[in-house]
Amino acid sequence: PSSLRSLSPNSWITMDSLSPKSALLSFLLLSSVKWLLVPAYRSTDFDVHRNWLAVTRHLPLSEWYFDDVNGTTVHTLDYPPLFAFFEAALSNNVVTTSLLDGGWLDERCLGLLPDSDNDASDRCVRFQRGTVILSDAVLFAGAYLATRSMATLGEDGCGRAPFLTFLLVVTNPGLIMLDHVHFQYNGMLLGMLLVSIACMVRGGASSSRRTDNRISIPDANVSWELLGAASFGGLLAAKHLYLTLAPLYFFYLLGRHCFVAERRNGSGAVVAAKFSWSRLLVLAAVTLVCFLGPFVPFLMQPEPSGQMRQILSRLFPFGRGLVHDYWAANIWALYLFASRVSTFLFRKAPIPAGIRGLIDPFIPFTEPRPSLVAVCLLVGLWPGGIHMAWKVGRGSLVQPLCNPGKFFVHAVVFCSFSAFMVGYHVHEKAIMTAVIPLTLLATNSRHAARLYIRTCTFGLFGLLPLLFRPQELLLKVFLYITWMFGAIYGLERLHFDRHGDDGTVITKVDLFTFAVLAAVVIFMEIMHPIVFMPSGRLEFLPLMTTSVICAVGLVWCWLESWKHIIFALAKTA
Repeated sequence: PSSLRSLSPNSWITMDSLSPKSALLSFLLLSSVKWLLVPAYRSTDFDVHRNWLAVTRHLPLSEWYFDDVNGTTVHTLDYPPLFAFFEAALSNNVVTTSLLDGGWLDERCLGLLPDSDNDASDRCVRFQRGTVILSDAVLFAGAYLATRSMATLGEDGCGRAPFLTFLLVVTNPGLIMLDHVHFQYNGMLLGMLLVSIACMVRGGASSSRRTDNRISIPDANVSWELLGAASFGGLLAAKHLYLTLAPLYFFYLLGRHCFVAERRNGSGAVVAAKFSWSRLLVLAAVTLVCFLGPFVPFLMQPEPSGQMRQILSRLFPFGRGLVHDYWAANIWALYLFASRVSTFLFRKAPIPAGIRGLIDPFIPFTEPRPSLVAVCLLVGLWPGGIHMAWKVGRGSLVQPLCNPGKFFVHAVVFCSFSAFMVGYHVHEKAIMTAVIPLTLLATNSRHAARLYIRTCTFGLFGLLPLLFRPQELLLKVFLYITWMFGAIYGLERLHFDRHGDDGTVITKVDLFTFAVLAAVVIFMEIMHPIVFMPSGRLEFLPLMTTSVICAVGLVWCWLESWKHIIFALAKTA
Protein backbone atom coordinates (compact mmCIF):
# COMPACT_ATOMS: atom_id res chain seq x y z
CA PRO A 1 0.00 0.00 0.00
CA SER A 2 1.18 3.50 -0.77
CA SER A 3 0.70 4.55 2.86
CA LEU A 4 3.61 2.32 3.82
CA ARG A 5 6.07 4.18 1.61
CA SER A 6 6.46 6.98 4.14
CA LEU A 7 7.49 4.66 6.96
CA SER A 8 11.01 4.61 8.25
CA PRO A 9 12.83 1.27 8.20
CA ASN A 10 13.62 1.93 11.87
CA SER A 11 10.01 2.54 12.89
CA TRP A 12 8.87 1.20 16.25
CA ILE A 13 6.95 -1.69 14.70
CA THR A 14 10.19 -3.55 13.99
CA MET A 15 10.44 -3.95 17.77
CA ASP A 16 14.10 -4.92 17.79
CA SER A 17 14.31 -5.21 21.57
CA LEU A 18 13.00 -8.13 23.61
CA SER A 19 14.08 -8.30 27.23
CA PRO A 20 12.98 -10.40 30.20
CA LYS A 21 11.43 -7.27 31.67
CA SER A 22 9.29 -6.58 28.58
CA ALA A 23 8.23 -10.25 28.49
CA LEU A 24 7.24 -10.13 32.17
CA LEU A 25 5.29 -6.90 31.74
CA SER A 26 3.50 -8.43 28.74
CA PHE A 27 2.56 -11.46 30.84
CA LEU A 28 1.14 -9.31 33.63
CA LEU A 29 -0.80 -7.07 31.24
CA LEU A 30 -2.27 -9.92 29.19
CA SER A 31 -3.09 -11.89 32.34
CA SER A 32 -5.17 -8.92 33.51
CA VAL A 33 -7.03 -8.93 30.19
CA LYS A 34 -7.59 -12.69 30.35
CA TRP A 35 -9.05 -12.35 33.85
CA LEU A 36 -11.85 -10.29 32.30
CA LEU A 37 -12.88 -13.45 30.38
CA VAL A 38 -13.52 -15.48 33.55
CA PRO A 39 -17.35 -15.18 33.26
CA ALA A 40 -17.32 -16.11 29.56
CA TYR A 41 -18.68 -19.32 28.05
CA ARG A 42 -16.90 -22.52 29.01
CA SER A 43 -17.18 -25.91 27.33
CA THR A 44 -17.44 -29.35 28.88
CA ASP A 45 -13.64 -29.38 28.88
CA PHE A 46 -13.98 -27.30 32.02
CA ASP A 47 -15.84 -30.21 33.64
CA VAL A 48 -13.23 -32.61 32.30
CA HIS A 49 -10.38 -30.81 34.02
CA ARG A 50 -12.42 -30.26 37.19
CA ASN A 51 -12.93 -34.02 37.40
CA TRP A 52 -9.23 -34.62 36.84
CA LEU A 53 -8.46 -32.34 39.77
CA ALA A 54 -10.86 -34.39 41.88
CA VAL A 55 -9.46 -37.73 40.74
CA THR A 56 -5.85 -36.75 41.49
CA ARG A 57 -6.81 -35.27 44.86
CA HIS A 58 -9.00 -38.00 46.31
CA LEU A 59 -7.93 -41.28 44.70
CA PRO A 60 -4.75 -43.33 44.95
CA LEU A 61 -2.53 -43.22 41.90
CA SER A 62 -3.45 -46.78 40.92
CA GLU A 63 -7.04 -45.68 40.25
CA TRP A 64 -6.40 -42.48 38.29
CA TYR A 65 -6.83 -44.05 34.87
CA PHE A 66 -9.58 -46.47 35.95
CA ASP A 67 -12.05 -44.27 37.80
CA ASP A 68 -15.26 -43.05 36.15
CA VAL A 69 -17.13 -42.13 39.38
CA ASN A 70 -18.97 -45.46 39.33
CA GLY A 71 -19.95 -45.06 35.69
CA THR A 72 -21.57 -41.65 36.22
CA THR A 73 -19.08 -39.54 34.25
CA VAL A 74 -17.50 -39.56 30.80
CA HIS A 75 -14.88 -37.00 31.87
CA THR A 76 -12.20 -39.60 32.57
CA LEU A 77 -8.46 -38.95 32.64
CA ASP A 78 -7.10 -39.40 29.10
CA TYR A 79 -3.87 -37.35 29.03
CA PRO A 80 -0.40 -38.87 29.65
CA PRO A 81 0.98 -39.16 33.19
CA LEU A 82 2.98 -35.92 33.30
CA PHE A 83 -0.19 -33.92 32.73
CA ALA A 84 -1.93 -36.03 35.37
CA PHE A 85 0.79 -35.05 37.83
CA PHE A 86 0.30 -31.42 36.79
CA GLU A 87 -3.37 -31.75 37.74
CA ALA A 88 -2.32 -33.41 41.00
CA ALA A 89 -0.01 -30.48 41.73
CA LEU A 90 -2.89 -28.04 41.18
CA SER A 91 -5.22 -29.93 43.52
CA ASN A 92 -2.69 -30.87 46.20
CA ASN A 93 -0.69 -27.84 47.33
CA VAL A 94 -0.53 -25.32 50.13
CA VAL A 95 -2.32 -22.59 48.16
CA THR A 96 -5.27 -24.81 47.21
CA THR A 97 -5.58 -26.07 50.77
CA SER A 98 -5.54 -22.50 52.08
CA LEU A 99 -8.25 -21.51 49.62
CA LEU A 100 -10.39 -24.41 50.80
CA ASP A 101 -9.80 -23.65 54.49
CA GLY A 102 -10.54 -19.97 53.99
CA GLY A 103 -13.76 -20.54 52.09
CA TRP A 104 -12.37 -19.05 48.86
CA LEU A 105 -12.86 -22.41 47.17
CA ASP A 106 -15.67 -24.87 47.80
CA GLU A 107 -15.15 -28.59 48.38
CA ARG A 108 -17.50 -29.49 45.49
CA CYS A 109 -15.03 -27.97 43.05
CA LEU A 110 -12.56 -30.73 43.90
CA GLY A 111 -15.16 -33.43 44.57
CA LEU A 112 -15.84 -36.62 42.64
CA LEU A 113 -19.19 -35.69 41.13
CA PRO A 114 -21.44 -37.35 38.54
CA ASP A 115 -22.07 -35.54 35.26
CA SER A 116 -25.68 -35.01 36.27
CA ASP A 117 -24.67 -32.94 39.31
CA ASN A 118 -21.38 -31.16 38.57
CA ASP A 119 -22.40 -27.51 38.26
CA ALA A 120 -19.45 -25.33 39.18
CA SER A 121 -19.68 -22.39 41.54
CA ASP A 122 -18.26 -18.98 40.69
CA ARG A 123 -15.40 -19.66 43.10
CA CYS A 124 -14.58 -22.87 41.26
CA VAL A 125 -14.67 -21.10 37.90
CA ARG A 126 -12.31 -18.39 39.13
CA PHE A 127 -9.95 -21.00 40.54
CA GLN A 128 -9.73 -23.06 37.37
CA ARG A 129 -9.54 -20.02 35.10
CA GLY A 130 -6.72 -18.75 37.28
CA THR A 131 -4.73 -21.97 36.84
CA VAL A 132 -4.90 -21.58 33.06
CA ILE A 133 -3.75 -17.95 33.24
CA LEU A 134 -0.82 -18.87 35.49
CA SER A 135 0.13 -21.86 33.34
CA ASP A 136 0.54 -19.45 30.42
CA ALA A 137 3.83 -18.45 32.03
CA VAL A 138 5.26 -21.49 30.23
CA LEU A 139 3.97 -20.11 26.91
CA PHE A 140 5.58 -16.73 27.58
CA ALA A 141 8.88 -18.36 28.59
CA GLY A 142 8.85 -20.59 25.52
CA ALA A 143 7.99 -17.67 23.23
CA TYR A 144 10.81 -15.60 24.74
CA LEU A 145 13.42 -18.35 24.40
CA ALA A 146 12.36 -19.41 20.90
CA THR A 147 12.24 -15.83 19.62
CA ARG A 148 15.68 -15.06 21.00
CA SER A 149 17.07 -18.29 19.58
CA MET A 150 16.12 -17.32 16.02
CA ALA A 151 18.65 -14.48 16.17
CA THR A 152 21.44 -17.05 16.59
CA LEU A 153 20.84 -18.52 13.13
CA GLY A 154 23.18 -15.99 11.55
CA GLU A 155 21.16 -15.54 8.36
CA ASP A 156 19.81 -12.34 6.92
CA GLY A 157 16.25 -11.84 8.11
CA CYS A 158 16.29 -14.51 10.82
CA GLY A 159 15.38 -13.22 14.24
CA ARG A 160 14.19 -9.82 13.03
CA ALA A 161 11.73 -7.87 15.16
CA PRO A 162 11.87 -10.26 18.15
CA PHE A 163 9.28 -8.36 20.19
CA LEU A 164 6.81 -8.41 17.30
CA THR A 165 7.32 -12.18 16.98
CA PHE A 166 6.89 -12.59 20.73
CA LEU A 167 3.65 -10.59 20.71
CA LEU A 168 2.24 -12.55 17.77
CA VAL A 169 2.73 -15.75 19.76
CA VAL A 170 1.40 -14.69 23.16
CA THR A 171 -1.57 -12.69 21.86
CA ASN A 172 -2.72 -15.28 19.35
CA PRO A 173 -6.55 -15.25 19.46
CA GLY A 174 -6.69 -19.00 18.85
CA LEU A 175 -5.08 -19.61 22.22
CA ILE A 176 -7.27 -17.00 23.90
CA MET A 177 -10.44 -18.62 22.54
CA LEU A 178 -9.29 -22.18 23.22
CA ASP A 179 -7.82 -21.70 26.68
CA HIS A 180 -9.47 -18.69 28.26
CA VAL A 181 -12.98 -19.07 26.87
CA HIS A 182 -13.48 -22.66 25.69
CA PHE A 183 -11.12 -23.84 28.48
CA GLN A 184 -7.97 -25.89 27.91
CA TYR A 185 -4.22 -25.71 28.64
CA ASN A 186 -2.87 -25.50 25.08
CA GLY A 187 -0.72 -22.46 25.83
CA MET A 188 1.32 -24.32 28.43
CA LEU A 189 1.86 -27.31 26.14
CA LEU A 190 2.82 -25.15 23.17
CA GLY A 191 5.18 -23.27 25.45
CA MET A 192 6.93 -26.56 26.20
CA LEU A 193 7.21 -27.17 22.45
CA LEU A 194 8.72 -23.71 21.95
CA VAL A 195 11.29 -24.39 24.66
CA SER A 196 12.31 -27.55 22.81
CA ILE A 197 12.45 -25.72 19.48
CA ALA A 198 14.58 -22.97 21.05
CA CYS A 199 17.11 -25.55 22.23
CA MET A 200 17.17 -27.30 18.87
CA VAL A 201 17.66 -24.03 17.00
CA ARG A 202 20.55 -23.05 19.24
CA GLY A 203 22.05 -26.51 18.87
CA GLY A 204 21.87 -26.16 15.11
CA ALA A 205 23.13 -22.61 14.93
CA SER A 206 25.42 -21.64 17.77
CA SER A 207 28.33 -23.81 16.63
CA SER A 208 27.96 -23.03 12.91
CA ARG A 209 30.70 -21.33 10.96
CA ARG A 210 30.55 -20.18 7.36
CA THR A 211 33.69 -20.67 5.32
CA ASP A 212 33.91 -20.20 1.55
CA ASN A 213 30.11 -20.13 1.30
CA ARG A 214 29.89 -23.45 3.17
CA ILE A 215 28.60 -24.10 6.66
CA SER A 216 30.97 -26.26 8.67
CA ILE A 217 30.37 -27.42 12.22
CA PRO A 218 33.62 -28.05 14.10
CA ASP A 219 31.85 -29.23 17.26
CA ALA A 220 28.15 -29.99 17.52
CA ASN A 221 26.52 -28.20 20.40
CA VAL A 222 25.73 -31.31 22.36
CA SER A 223 24.20 -29.63 25.39
CA TRP A 224 21.56 -27.67 23.47
CA GLU A 225 20.49 -30.68 21.43
CA LEU A 226 20.24 -32.84 24.54
CA LEU A 227 18.13 -30.16 26.20
CA GLY A 228 15.91 -30.03 23.12
CA ALA A 229 15.45 -33.80 23.16
CA ALA A 230 14.82 -33.84 26.92
CA SER A 231 12.18 -31.09 26.76
CA PHE A 232 10.48 -32.84 23.86
CA GLY A 233 10.44 -36.09 25.86
CA GLY A 234 8.73 -34.22 28.69
CA LEU A 235 6.24 -32.74 26.24
CA LEU A 236 5.32 -36.22 24.98
CA ALA A 237 4.77 -37.31 28.57
CA ALA A 238 2.32 -34.41 28.97
CA LYS A 239 0.40 -34.63 25.69
CA HIS A 240 0.53 -37.42 23.13
CA LEU A 241 -0.71 -35.11 20.35
CA TYR A 242 2.95 -34.29 19.71
CA LEU A 243 3.94 -37.88 18.94
CA THR A 244 3.71 -36.98 15.26
CA LEU A 245 6.82 -34.80 15.69
CA ALA A 246 8.82 -37.73 17.11
CA PRO A 247 10.06 -38.98 13.68
CA LEU A 248 11.42 -35.51 12.93
CA TYR A 249 13.32 -35.33 16.21
CA PHE A 250 14.58 -38.91 15.85
CA PHE A 251 15.94 -38.72 12.31
CA TYR A 252 17.24 -35.17 12.62
CA LEU A 253 19.14 -35.90 15.84
CA LEU A 254 20.26 -39.31 14.64
CA GLY A 255 21.92 -37.69 11.65
CA ARG A 256 23.17 -34.49 13.27
CA HIS A 257 23.88 -35.34 16.91
CA CYS A 258 25.14 -38.91 16.60
CA PHE A 259 27.92 -38.29 14.07
CA VAL A 260 31.24 -36.72 14.99
CA ALA A 261 34.12 -35.37 12.91
CA GLU A 262 36.59 -38.05 11.91
CA ARG A 263 38.81 -36.17 9.48
CA ARG A 264 39.31 -32.52 8.52
CA ASN A 265 41.08 -30.82 5.64
CA GLY A 266 43.75 -28.15 5.88
CA SER A 267 41.24 -25.35 6.44
CA GLY A 268 39.57 -27.21 9.30
CA ALA A 269 36.42 -28.20 7.44
CA VAL A 270 35.10 -31.70 8.16
CA VAL A 271 35.58 -34.08 5.23
CA ALA A 272 34.57 -37.33 6.97
CA ALA A 273 32.37 -38.25 9.94
CA LYS A 274 31.78 -41.39 11.95
CA PHE A 275 28.83 -42.64 13.98
CA SER A 276 29.16 -42.21 17.74
CA TRP A 277 27.44 -44.92 19.78
CA SER A 278 28.19 -43.07 23.01
CA ARG A 279 26.28 -40.01 21.80
CA LEU A 280 23.37 -42.18 20.73
CA LEU A 281 23.24 -43.87 24.12
CA VAL A 282 23.36 -40.56 26.01
CA LEU A 283 20.69 -39.06 23.73
CA ALA A 284 18.44 -42.10 24.16
CA ALA A 285 18.94 -42.13 27.93
CA VAL A 286 18.13 -38.44 28.34
CA THR A 287 15.04 -38.61 26.11
CA LEU A 288 13.67 -41.81 27.61
CA VAL A 289 14.18 -40.65 31.19
CA CYS A 290 12.15 -37.50 30.51
CA PHE A 291 9.51 -39.37 28.52
CA LEU A 292 9.17 -42.56 30.56
CA GLY A 293 9.93 -41.06 33.98
CA PRO A 294 6.30 -40.03 34.66
CA PHE A 295 5.15 -43.57 33.78
CA VAL A 296 7.39 -45.18 36.42
CA PRO A 297 5.04 -44.58 39.41
CA PHE A 298 2.29 -46.42 37.53
CA LEU A 299 4.64 -49.30 36.76
CA MET A 300 5.29 -49.60 40.50
CA GLN A 301 1.59 -50.24 41.20
CA PRO A 302 0.08 -53.73 41.50
CA GLU A 303 -0.40 -55.27 38.05
CA PRO A 304 1.78 -52.77 36.13
CA SER A 305 0.87 -54.35 32.80
CA GLY A 306 -2.79 -53.66 33.50
CA GLN A 307 -1.96 -50.07 34.36
CA MET A 308 -0.14 -49.61 31.05
CA ARG A 309 -2.92 -51.22 29.03
CA GLN A 310 -5.47 -48.95 30.68
CA ILE A 311 -3.37 -45.83 30.12
CA LEU A 312 -2.87 -46.68 26.44
CA SER A 313 -6.56 -47.40 25.97
CA ARG A 314 -7.36 -43.97 27.40
CA LEU A 315 -4.72 -42.20 25.29
CA PHE A 316 -5.67 -43.86 22.00
CA PRO A 317 -9.45 -44.40 21.89
CA PHE A 318 -9.73 -45.45 18.24
CA GLY A 319 -13.38 -46.27 18.75
CA ARG A 320 -14.22 -42.55 18.59
CA GLY A 321 -14.06 -42.59 14.79
CA LEU A 322 -12.13 -40.90 12.00
CA VAL A 323 -13.26 -37.36 12.77
CA HIS A 324 -14.55 -35.33 15.68
CA ASP A 325 -18.20 -34.25 15.81
CA TYR A 326 -17.06 -30.90 14.45
CA TRP A 327 -14.84 -31.82 11.51
CA ALA A 328 -11.35 -30.42 11.75
CA ALA A 329 -10.50 -28.56 8.54
CA ASN A 330 -8.33 -31.28 7.01
CA ILE A 331 -8.22 -33.92 4.26
CA TRP A 332 -10.82 -36.06 5.99
CA ALA A 333 -13.29 -33.17 6.08
CA LEU A 334 -12.99 -32.93 2.30
CA TYR A 335 -13.28 -36.72 2.03
CA LEU A 336 -16.47 -36.84 4.09
CA PHE A 337 -17.89 -33.82 2.27
CA ALA A 338 -17.29 -35.57 -1.05
CA SER A 339 -18.99 -38.65 0.40
CA ARG A 340 -22.05 -36.60 1.43
CA VAL A 341 -22.30 -34.91 -1.96
CA SER A 342 -21.86 -38.20 -3.81
CA THR A 343 -24.55 -39.84 -1.71
CA PHE A 344 -26.98 -36.99 -2.37
CA LEU A 345 -26.35 -37.04 -6.13
CA PHE A 346 -26.55 -40.83 -6.21
CA ARG A 347 -29.99 -40.77 -4.60
CA LYS A 348 -31.36 -37.95 -6.76
CA ALA A 349 -29.78 -38.59 -10.17
CA PRO A 350 -31.63 -40.75 -12.77
CA ILE A 351 -28.99 -43.48 -12.96
CA PRO A 352 -29.76 -46.75 -14.83
CA ALA A 353 -30.33 -49.71 -12.53
CA GLY A 354 -27.31 -51.61 -13.84
CA ILE A 355 -24.90 -48.78 -13.19
CA ARG A 356 -26.56 -48.00 -9.86
CA GLY A 357 -25.93 -51.57 -8.74
CA LEU A 358 -22.22 -51.23 -9.53
CA ILE A 359 -21.85 -47.93 -7.68
CA ASP A 360 -24.05 -48.70 -4.67
CA PRO A 361 -21.38 -50.62 -2.64
CA PHE A 362 -19.12 -47.56 -2.71
CA ILE A 363 -21.70 -44.94 -1.67
CA PRO A 364 -21.25 -43.51 0.91
CA PHE A 365 -17.46 -43.75 0.97
CA THR A 366 -15.94 -46.28 3.35
CA GLU A 367 -14.42 -44.80 6.49
CA PRO A 368 -10.66 -45.50 6.50
CA ARG A 369 -9.40 -47.82 9.23
CA PRO A 370 -6.90 -46.49 11.79
CA SER A 371 -4.15 -48.60 10.21
CA LEU A 372 -4.73 -47.01 6.80
CA VAL A 373 -4.77 -43.54 8.37
CA ALA A 374 -1.44 -44.36 10.06
CA VAL A 375 0.04 -45.22 6.65
CA CYS A 376 -1.29 -41.94 5.22
CA LEU A 377 0.25 -40.08 8.15
CA LEU A 378 3.60 -41.77 7.59
CA VAL A 379 3.49 -40.78 3.92
CA GLY A 380 2.60 -37.22 4.92
CA LEU A 381 5.50 -37.01 7.37
CA TRP A 382 8.05 -38.63 5.06
CA PRO A 383 9.22 -35.66 2.94
CA GLY A 384 10.06 -33.16 5.68
CA GLY A 385 9.93 -35.17 8.88
CA ILE A 386 11.92 -38.25 7.90
CA HIS A 387 13.74 -38.09 4.55
CA MET A 388 14.80 -34.45 4.62
CA ALA A 389 15.39 -34.44 8.39
CA TRP A 390 17.90 -37.27 8.04
CA LYS A 391 19.47 -35.67 4.97
CA VAL A 392 19.94 -32.27 6.60
CA GLY A 393 21.05 -33.70 9.93
CA ARG A 394 23.48 -36.18 8.36
CA GLY A 395 24.94 -33.62 6.00
CA SER A 396 25.39 -30.86 8.57
CA LEU A 397 28.97 -31.94 9.24
CA VAL A 398 30.35 -32.83 5.83
CA GLN A 399 28.03 -31.45 3.12
CA PRO A 400 25.70 -28.93 4.75
CA LEU A 401 22.50 -28.41 2.78
CA CYS A 402 21.26 -25.44 4.80
CA ASN A 403 21.24 -23.89 8.22
CA PRO A 404 20.09 -26.85 10.39
CA GLY A 405 18.31 -24.70 12.97
CA LYS A 406 16.26 -22.85 10.38
CA PHE A 407 15.40 -26.10 8.62
CA PHE A 408 14.22 -27.61 11.89
CA VAL A 409 11.64 -24.87 12.47
CA HIS A 410 10.37 -25.27 8.89
CA ALA A 411 10.18 -29.04 9.41
CA VAL A 412 8.21 -28.69 12.67
CA VAL A 413 5.67 -26.56 10.79
CA PHE A 414 5.40 -29.05 7.93
CA CYS A 415 5.09 -32.10 10.19
CA SER A 416 2.46 -30.36 12.31
CA PHE A 417 0.54 -29.57 9.15
CA SER A 418 0.82 -33.18 8.00
CA ALA A 419 -0.43 -34.52 11.33
CA PHE A 420 -3.36 -32.12 11.27
CA MET A 421 -4.23 -32.95 7.68
CA VAL A 422 -4.21 -36.76 7.76
CA GLY A 423 -4.23 -37.70 11.45
CA TYR A 424 -6.93 -39.88 13.02
CA HIS A 425 -9.69 -38.14 15.01
CA VAL A 426 -7.92 -34.79 14.86
CA HIS A 427 -9.39 -31.90 16.83
CA GLU A 428 -9.61 -28.43 15.35
CA LYS A 429 -7.21 -27.07 17.99
CA ALA A 430 -4.34 -29.14 16.53
CA ILE A 431 -3.75 -26.48 13.87
CA MET A 432 -2.16 -24.36 16.60
CA THR A 433 0.79 -26.78 16.60
CA ALA A 434 1.60 -25.45 13.13
CA VAL A 435 0.54 -21.84 13.67
CA ILE A 436 2.69 -21.12 16.73
CA PRO A 437 6.06 -22.41 15.37
CA LEU A 438 5.29 -20.74 12.03
CA THR A 439 5.20 -17.42 13.90
CA LEU A 440 8.96 -17.72 14.42
CA LEU A 441 9.45 -17.60 10.65
CA ALA A 442 6.92 -14.87 9.83
CA THR A 443 9.41 -12.04 10.34
CA ASN A 444 12.16 -13.70 8.29
CA SER A 445 10.79 -12.96 4.82
CA ARG A 446 7.73 -11.69 3.02
CA HIS A 447 7.00 -15.18 1.66
CA ALA A 448 7.04 -16.66 5.17
CA ALA A 449 4.83 -13.82 6.42
CA ARG A 450 2.34 -14.51 3.62
CA LEU A 451 2.17 -18.20 4.52
CA TYR A 452 1.74 -17.28 8.18
CA ILE A 453 -1.12 -14.87 7.51
CA ARG A 454 -2.91 -17.37 5.27
CA THR A 455 -2.51 -20.18 7.80
CA CYS A 456 -3.89 -17.96 10.55
CA THR A 457 -6.71 -16.76 8.29
CA PHE A 458 -8.05 -20.27 7.77
CA GLY A 459 -6.78 -21.97 10.93
CA LEU A 460 -8.15 -19.40 13.37
CA PHE A 461 -11.38 -19.02 11.44
CA GLY A 462 -11.92 -22.76 11.86
CA LEU A 463 -11.91 -22.25 15.64
CA LEU A 464 -14.72 -19.69 15.68
CA PRO A 465 -17.59 -22.25 15.78
CA LEU A 466 -16.27 -23.49 19.13
CA LEU A 467 -17.76 -20.33 20.61
CA PHE A 468 -21.28 -20.99 19.36
CA ARG A 469 -23.43 -18.93 21.70
CA PRO A 470 -24.80 -15.57 20.52
CA GLN A 471 -23.29 -13.98 23.63
CA GLU A 472 -19.76 -14.71 22.34
CA LEU A 473 -20.37 -13.60 18.73
CA LEU A 474 -18.96 -10.09 19.14
CA LEU A 475 -16.08 -11.36 21.26
CA LYS A 476 -14.82 -13.94 18.78
CA VAL A 477 -15.29 -11.70 15.75
CA PHE A 478 -13.55 -8.83 17.55
CA LEU A 479 -10.61 -11.04 18.57
CA TYR A 480 -10.23 -12.49 15.09
CA ILE A 481 -10.50 -9.25 13.11
CA THR A 482 -8.43 -7.01 15.40
CA TRP A 483 -5.60 -9.52 15.77
CA MET A 484 -5.51 -10.32 12.05
CA PHE A 485 -5.43 -6.60 11.27
CA GLY A 486 -2.64 -6.03 13.78
CA ALA A 487 -0.60 -9.00 12.49
CA ILE A 488 -0.98 -7.90 8.87
CA TYR A 489 -0.17 -4.29 9.72
CA GLY A 490 2.94 -5.22 11.70
CA LEU A 491 4.29 -7.65 9.10
CA GLU A 492 3.54 -5.28 6.21
CA ARG A 493 5.51 -2.52 7.91
CA LEU A 494 8.35 -4.87 8.72
CA HIS A 495 8.70 -6.30 5.22
CA PHE A 496 7.92 -3.21 3.20
CA ASP A 497 10.48 -2.55 0.48
CA ARG A 498 10.84 1.12 -0.40
CA HIS A 499 11.31 0.18 -4.04
CA GLY A 500 8.16 -1.93 -4.01
CA ASP A 501 9.78 -4.63 -6.15
CA ASP A 502 8.36 -7.57 -4.23
CA GLY A 503 4.78 -6.54 -3.66
CA THR A 504 3.14 -6.77 -0.25
CA VAL A 505 2.34 -9.53 2.20
CA ILE A 506 -1.36 -9.39 1.33
CA THR A 507 -2.30 -10.16 -2.28
CA LYS A 508 -5.56 -10.01 -4.25
CA VAL A 509 -6.05 -13.70 -3.48
CA ASP A 510 -6.00 -12.91 0.24
CA LEU A 511 -8.49 -10.09 -0.18
CA PHE A 512 -10.81 -12.48 -2.02
CA THR A 513 -10.36 -14.98 0.83
CA PHE A 514 -11.37 -12.38 3.41
CA ALA A 515 -14.51 -11.61 1.39
CA VAL A 516 -15.45 -15.31 1.23
CA LEU A 517 -14.94 -15.79 4.96
CA ALA A 518 -16.97 -12.66 5.70
CA ALA A 519 -19.83 -14.16 3.66
CA VAL A 520 -19.50 -17.41 5.64
CA VAL A 521 -19.79 -15.50 8.93
CA ILE A 522 -22.91 -13.70 7.71
CA PHE A 523 -24.46 -16.99 6.62
CA MET A 524 -23.42 -18.84 9.77
CA GLU A 525 -24.42 -16.22 12.34
CA ILE A 526 -27.32 -14.39 10.66
CA MET A 527 -28.89 -16.13 7.67
CA HIS A 528 -28.84 -19.71 8.93
CA PRO A 529 -30.45 -18.97 12.32
CA ILE A 530 -33.21 -17.00 10.59
CA VAL A 531 -33.90 -19.22 7.56
CA PHE A 532 -33.08 -22.78 8.62
CA MET A 533 -32.96 -23.05 12.43
CA PRO A 534 -36.69 -22.39 13.09
CA SER A 535 -37.62 -25.47 11.05
CA GLY A 536 -34.69 -27.56 12.34
CA ARG A 537 -33.35 -28.09 8.81
CA LEU A 538 -29.66 -28.39 7.93
CA GLU A 539 -28.58 -27.89 11.51
CA PHE A 540 -24.92 -28.71 10.84
CA LEU A 541 -24.59 -26.87 7.52
CA PRO A 542 -22.66 -23.90 9.02
CA LEU A 543 -20.13 -26.24 10.63
CA MET A 544 -19.68 -28.24 7.44
CA THR A 545 -19.31 -25.07 5.38
CA THR A 546 -16.67 -23.71 7.74
CA SER A 547 -14.74 -27.00 7.83
CA VAL A 548 -14.72 -27.49 4.06
CA ILE A 549 -13.73 -23.92 3.14
CA CYS A 550 -11.01 -23.83 5.78
CA ALA A 551 -9.81 -27.29 4.71
CA VAL A 552 -9.31 -26.09 1.14
CA GLY A 553 -7.28 -23.13 2.38
CA LEU A 554 -5.20 -25.16 4.83
CA VAL A 555 -4.38 -27.84 2.26
CA TRP A 556 -3.01 -25.00 0.14
CA CYS A 557 -0.95 -23.75 3.12
CA TRP A 558 0.27 -27.29 3.82
CA LEU A 559 1.68 -27.60 0.30
CA GLU A 560 3.18 -24.12 0.59
CA SER A 561 4.96 -25.14 3.81
CA TRP A 562 6.70 -27.92 1.89
CA LYS A 563 7.71 -25.44 -0.80
CA HIS A 564 9.21 -23.26 1.91
CA ILE A 565 11.46 -26.12 3.04
CA ILE A 566 12.69 -26.59 -0.52
CA PHE A 567 13.18 -22.82 -0.85
CA ALA A 568 15.17 -22.70 2.40
CA LEU A 569 17.40 -25.53 1.21
CA ALA A 570 17.98 -23.94 -2.19
CA LYS A 571 18.65 -20.49 -0.72
CA THR A 572 21.16 -21.49 1.92
CA ALA A 573 22.90 -24.45 0.32
